[in-house]
Amino acid sequence: MPLALSPELQARLAKTMTTKSPIAAPDFDPIDYINRLFPNEQCLANVDPILSKIQNKEQEMSRAAERLTTLSFTQDSQGVEELHEAKKAISELFAKVGEIKQKAAQSESMVQDITQDVKSLDCAKRHLTLSVTALKRLQMLVTAVDQLEVMYKKKQYKDAAQLLQAAFQLLQHFDSYKGVSQISQLSDHIFQLQRQLESSILHEFDNGFQSDGALKTSSWILHDACLVAAVLGDKTKEKVIKRYVDLQLAGYRQIFRPQEEVSQLDNVSRRYAWLKRTLKTCDESHADIFPPEWCVSGRLCMTFCDITRTDLKQVLANSPEPDVKGLLKALQLTIEFEAQLTKRYEKHRTPEGPLFNFEKVISASFQSCLWIYINAEDRALSEMIRNYVDSDARVEDDGSMVVLPSSTDLFYFYRETLVQCARFSTGSSFYDLCQLFTKHLHSYCDTILLGGLTRRSNDPTTAKKLRDTSLALNTSDYCAMTTGQLEDKLKEKIDEEYSERINLDSVKEAFMRAVSACIDDIVRSLESLCDAKLQQMVRIPWGDMDTVGDQSDYVSQLQEDVRALCTVLAKTIANKRYYRTFLDRFAEAFINRYLVQIYKCRPISEIGAEQMLLDTHAIKTLLMDLPTLGSETGPSASFSRLISRGMGRAETILKAVMTPADPVEGFIESYFVLFGDRHVGNFAKLMDIKGIKKPEQQPFLDVFQRRIMQRSDLAEDARILPEVDASQNTTTTHLPHAITTSLSSIASTAGVNPNGLQFAPRLASASPTDVPSSPGGSRATGRLNENFRKLVMTGMAFRKDLQERREQAGSKDRFP
Repeated sequence: MPLALSPELQARLAKTMTTKSPIAAPDFDPIDYINRLFPNEQCLANVDPILSKIQNKEQEMSRAAERLTTLSFTQDSQGVEELHEAKKAISELFAKVGEIKQKAAQSESMVQDITQDVKSLDCAKRHLTLSVTALKRLQMLVTAVDQLEVMYKKKQYKDAAQLLQAAFQLLQHFDSYKGVSQISQLSDHIFQLQRQLESSILHEFDNGFQSDGALKTSSWILHDACLVAAVLGDKTKEKVIKRYVDLQLAGYRQIFRPQEEVSQLDNVSRRYAWLKRTLKTCDESHADIFPPEWCVSGRLCMTFCDITRTDLKQVLANSPEPDVKGLLKALQLTIEFEAQLTKRYEKHRTPEGPLFNFEKVISASFQSCLWIYINAEDRALSEMIRNYVDSDARVEDDGSMVVLPSSTDLFYFYRETLVQCARFSTGSSFYDLCQLFTKHLHSYCDTILLGGLTRRSNDPTTAKKLRDTSLALNTSDYCAMTTGQLEDKLKEKIDEEYSERINLDSVKEAFMRAVSACIDDIVRSLESLCDAKLQQMVRIPWGDMDTVGDQSDYVSQLQEDVRALCTVLAKTIANKRYYRTFLDRFAEAFINRYLVQIYKCRPISEIGAEQMLLDTHAIKTLLMDLPTLGSETGPSASFSRLISRGMGRAETILKAVMTPADPVEGFIESYFVLFGDRHVGNFAKLMDIKGIKKPEQQPFLDVFQRRIMQRSDLAEDARILPEVDASQNTTTTHLPHAITTSLSSIASTAGVNPNGLQFAPRLASASPTDVPSSPGGSRATGRLNENFRKLVMTGMAFRKDLQERREQAGSKDRFP
């Protein structure tokens, strides 16, 4: 037990623990304490008094400790006495507990002696009760079996069902008594009655219907027989249902044998009409026979569908290629029939789902023959595209047409075909249809869009030709966008296993190549028109001019024709981004040709150069005005830079020509200011344009060579003058983004064969490096790279425009 302290000792301890002496503090620091006592060296003189004080304190604490120790010993002696008294009390308690346990054992022995006879009587009573209950149940079981045998013989199936259920319940109580011979014999007798009852009710169903499925016995007998079948278990119930279904479908099997004429595809509707009549009979005459939860009519329909599917497979396998119309009609009737069955039994469900699934249960037999349908669609599309060549040409254009009518007609046909095929199949046949769509979209692009460019290639440049090409451009753009929507729709409809295989990127790329080819064709057409005007420029005697007048006649004609034709293009091209792309390409190509024509006009006098500079300014103004024909806004900054840079080269050449050749030093200094290069060839070509004859050029060249040695600020080649190709007696330019409008450039961007001018989009995917090299080396490669750049820029513009259209429409699924 804990040591008890006297109040006096507790008070002393509390006083000691609460002392305010810094030495008794828990965090006492002796060094800090000494520093406080002796803050400096002068205080060391007082060390003796302090030491004496500490000794006194020590003696006082020793005396206090002695008093506390004496008090503690006194308290310990008192605690020992109390401990001895407690031990003595515990010993007495243990003795009393032992005595009580002994008396309790004696009492328990007396109670057991008293109740022993009572336990024997209780056990006897319990066994007697169980025996009486077992005997009563046995008596009831025997009585039920005897009555069941009587009911079986009298064919009273309703009462037999109740007795049989009672017998099964009673027999469960005797599972532990199967070793008793009497119980075993009784159990065997019950199972024998089960077999007899099952055989009897099946016999009732065999004899209860006529050959046509009509009843020839009372329906209540068959109803009671079904009650017995329900008690006998699921196996017997399935036998009854199967027996009934087989009896009802016996006539169907006999009539619609696969070898009979009535079983062919053109008579498939008669099969479904037969089932509808049979179901009507079942609903009106046989409804009271079966419990509703059995849903026997649904089982009848499912078995009918299984038989029909097998028959149709055999019919399709044995017959030659069926007529596609007959095949689709039979398939359509089958799909509608399956939908009717699904609707009829949609309420019969289990926790796992519908009790019956009639989707494609018969139409699956047609899947192996859907290639006939796909081939028919292939032939139809091929014929349609061939007819589009003439039908588009016959359409009267009142100016409101935006795309070729054939394109909308084609995608409408695609929509109808897609919806129809989705009803037939969304699996492998639907995937084949997707491949067919891809094939004929390529065909449409080749035959109608690119083929139209081929057919119009030799036509003169007129407003109608450019409008037709612009319509082809709009149609290519529309087809590329609608193809993307078609791809989304196909992925939505097709089975998931085929979804990832749907890819129409090649088609969209083909249409984008067609867009690029249309733009190139328009540029080429305008170039041919401008060539005729620029030929008049070459025939003017620029070296003999002595006066400067108004702009030349060829410039006025050029302005009139180009402005009129570009107005048609601006109104026809729906996507203004493509109109701006056309302007960029045309401006580059025209400036290229114009620089070449300036070189061909040599010699040019100073007055002639002044007149040509005036014409150049008028042409520059014409080019700057072209973007305003397609919109209310002016030219873009990039287009303005293109025109200013290109026409600036022509102005630079003409300003150099206008500089007098005498003095030589002044002429050469003017060249350095205007051209800023040290290229001797360029300087020689400028002298050719100016009309300085070859024998007279040497002094100029000598001074030029001497002066360039003194200049370090000149470029190697400013690339302002066109380059002379002596081997071909033609000129080319160093324009950074020059456009080549030959047939070979169209072939590289749109898949055209330059020899036969036949479009071949399958070869258009070849990279520019795959094109054979031609004389000109790096210049030819540059032209090919430029064509590839144009194609890429056109595609980027299309994708940006498509995104804007989808955002404005608010939905990407515009495809019907």
